[in-house]
Amino acid sequence: MKQHHAFQKNFSAHLFVLKLAWKINKKRVILETLDCAFYYIEWLLYSGVIVQAVMDLVTQNISYSRIMFFIWGVQVPVILMGAFSHWFQEYIKPVSDVELYEGIHQLLYQKACQVDLSCFEDSEFYNRYMMATKEAQTRLPKALHNIMAITVGMCAAVAAFLLVFRIDRMAIVFILFPILGNFLFNGILNSRIFQMDRESMVFRRIADYVNRTVHLADYAKEMRISNIFRLMKQQYIHSVDMTHKVIDRYAFKNMVYFWLFQYFTFTLLFEGSMMYAGYRVLVSGTMTFPQMTVFQSIMHANTWIILYFSEGIMESVKDSLYIEQIQDFLNYQPRIPEDSQGVLPDTCIKSIEFSHVWFSYQSKKENQILKDISFRIEAGKSTAIVGYNGAGKSTLIKLLLRLYDPDKGTILVNGIDIRSYNLKAYRQLFSAAFQDGKIFADTVSENILMGVHRGTEEDTQIVWNALRLAGMEKEVASWPQKEQTLLTREFSQEGHVPSGGQNQKIIAARAFAKNSPIAVFDEPSSALDPIAETELFRSILEYGRGKILFFISHRLSSVQNADTVFFMENGRITETGNHRELMGQNGNYAKLYRIQARNYNASPEEIQDSSDRKGETL
Repeated sequence: MKQHHAFQKNFSAHLFVLKLAWKINKKRVILETLDCAFYYIEWLLYSGVIVQAVMDLVTQNISYSRIMFFIWGVQVPVILMGAFSHWFQEYIKPVSDVELYEGIHQLLYQKACQVDLSCFEDSEFYNRYMMATKEAQTRLPKALHNIMAITVGMCAAVAAFLLVFRIDRMAIVFILFPILGNFLFNGILNSRIFQMDRESMVFRRIADYVNRTVHLADYAKEMRISNIFRLMKQQYIHSVDMTHKVIDRYAFKNMVYFWLFQYFTFTLLFEGSMMYAGYRVLVSGTMTFPQMTVFQSIMHANTWIILYFSEGIMESVKDSLYIEQIQDFLNYQPRIPEDSQGVLPDTCIKSIEFSHVWFSYQSKKENQILKDISFRIEAGKSTAIVGYNGAGKSTLIKLLLRLYDPDKGTILVNGIDIRSYNLKAYRQLFSAAFQDGKIFADTVSENILMGVHRGTEEDTQIVWNALRLAGMEKEVASWPQKEQTLLTREFSQEGHVPSGGQNQKIIAARAFAKNSPIAVFDEPSSALDPIAETELFRSILEYGRGKILFFISHRLSSVQNADTVFFMENGRITETGNHRELMGQNGNYAKLYRIQARNYNASPEEIQDSSDRKGETL
């Protein structure tokens, strides 16, 4: 039963490869089949037909010229097949390999953009994903070749078996040796190598992480002013050591299985068949020397045909273990499908409502991030969300954007559950700037428009208006390429590397450029000085006029003008009101506001004393 299940998985994996390759490049599949067919035909033609025919002609005292005419006549199709193989291997295969690589990675990239965000937080899923992307480039063309080698090789193996059987029935025994070596010992070896790769993947990921961070400019400053490199070096050494331990644990048995594979596949076959033929010629006298020549030629050819065929099968077993990772990833069905259809939302947003919303990243009660959140926001209102670190502020926004779905409760926009909306259309309702937003290796303009182009002068106007609101207009105008300046030096030394504050302003401009009815700003000013922060929040309120506006800030001085302030603690909204009302309640919001206000004017000693007494941080 277990073997039957393994066969089904193997067959399913290779059927998946065949369908995928046919979809990407039909020409490659057809030519790959012909190349494999010509390979087998050439072996059978030379050793199974030509040598036999030549020996027959020699024993019949046929003239030398007729024998040579026959040999050269047979050479014509062989030369043509060789020319085809050369053309395919040297030209078609490299070009189509790139097309296969591009095709499979397009699918992988599309799926990576569709899987739930929680998948990237699941180390087991992420390991499988990394394994899939790492192996996709080589496994797809290799697996396609093995499928063709098996399909055509099966026919050639039957023909080879009949040729050997016609000459000497006992010779079949020698053909069984490579089959045993490949299917049994090499099969076990491949399975162990795959398991070894899986066990060492997590350690190789650590080593890859260290290699990557050491070479990135983002980490260079910390590397030079701290001892973090020593720690990372220790992590690297540990990952290498653990990888070696995994390999050591498998090494001895792998070596034994490899020796058995080699011994049964080659030694017993070649030396064994030669000794058998020599015995029949020299001892028993049951075989002539010409017959021995034909026998050895056919055995040699048939051996390589069977080896090629059986190796194709065993490689296909090995490939299937990796292909399953790719197949599983591409077949993953997200809980929140990015292409989910539904009601098209009205662009006039009248209300947003959270009704008894609970959420946990681990879906465990004891780790609830949000607990029974309920509120209603009307059109044209601004809402500030403040509170302690880890209180659930950013998580609340992620649920609103439907990057995650609540464990319990509902989120309503215009009175409709957001799960009922067409997801892409729903997300277009939002202009968002995230506290951990990323700058891409592209122009200022592209980093603001984010792929949305109308192909008119309007794009440029939108970019400069967004830069004005973000407080970056004068800086970008002073750069030689202005809004076409390339950000980061990932691809060019001419690129501009923005400071932390410039990063935040560009990310804020990204939100300003999108005229959506709901605006979200998650910690948009943490890297800005007080003056720039004040100007940015003034722009946010200007931009948010007439919209539903949410913004998160640790600095309570920036939320004074919000229509409503939610103060969050331990996943709950514990205080609600505007700034004046919350100050009048004299709760935790008022306490923290006074601490921050006092710290702006206090000496460093007073700030430290205040923090020690309160022990409270935002």
